[in-house]
Amino acid sequence: MYDEGAGGAGAGSGIGGAAKRFNLEGLIPLILLVIIGVASLNYFGIIDVPYLPKGTARVQVLFIGEPSLGEKVVLDNLSYFVTYRTRDASTFGNASSEELSQFDMVMLDQSNSANKSLTVALGDAIQKYVQKGGKLIIVLNSGIYQSVGFGGYTASDVVNWKANLGNIVPAQCLAGFDGVPTCAEGKEVNVVGRIWSLDYDHPIMRGIEIAPPMGDAPKAFRTLDVTPDEGARTIAYLQGEGIPKTYSAILEKKAFPGGTVVYFNYDPGMTPGIMTNTINYLK
Repeated sequence: MYDEGAGGAGAGSGIGGAAKRFNLEGLIPLILLVIIGVASLNYFGIIDVPYLPKGTARVQVLFIGEPSLGEKVVLDNLSYFVTYRTRDASTFGNASSEELSQFDMVMLDQSNSANKSLTVALGDAIQKYVQKGGKLIIVLNSGIYQSVGFGGYTASDVVNWKANLGNIVPAQCLAGFDGVPTCAEGKEVNVVGRIWSLDYDHPIMRGIEIAPPMGDAPKAFRTLDVTPDEGARTIAYLQGEGIPKTYSAILEKKAFPGGTVVYFNYDPGMTPGIMTNTINYLK
């Protein structure tokens, strides 16, 4: 009698286990269909899932800072596949990560703004955005200061990228002979010269060896005496007419697992072909 009861309980347990396995196995195809459906909708631009690859969807660019006239011309010229939005760094709150994740690319260019600072929250959000696979363009000394407290107060002890953006920036700002960081506001150098390609096979310099080309007049570039960071790739350099000194012009750094940061040590709007190549490369 007791044996029958025990056998009955075992049989019931076996039936229940089989039912659970059946339910799980039946759900797997449904889950796969949902994943494929979401990926397809994202690919064709019907919905927007951050970091998933897109097909014919427009590239969403967030411009933090104030674009130069040349940058506006390039972005407007690419309006057939690029949509960009401009925001001031001070408008971001603690939900910065969620806001950045809505964009395929972020351009940080405060070089034309009086305020070149980032809040701790925004700096952290930009780091996470890149580390999760986001694409970032940084121009000149954008983001070298840190804003803290109320009213946009700037911390006097931060004049570099490391404190705000960690190790994702391809350039580093070191102290000059006078002890002042070479990226500090007021340390810009005016160089009349040309951008020379150093990495001819890189998509950013595709079809461009010298800008402006020989035969055209050189341009007056505003640049900084910065140094490539460890792990950075130098794509192009800037050299003045008749002077031996060169400056890093375009640097790139990859972040694990798939993020990319491109640093322009001049206004990229001055070389519209290179800027267009860069956006196409990062999109």
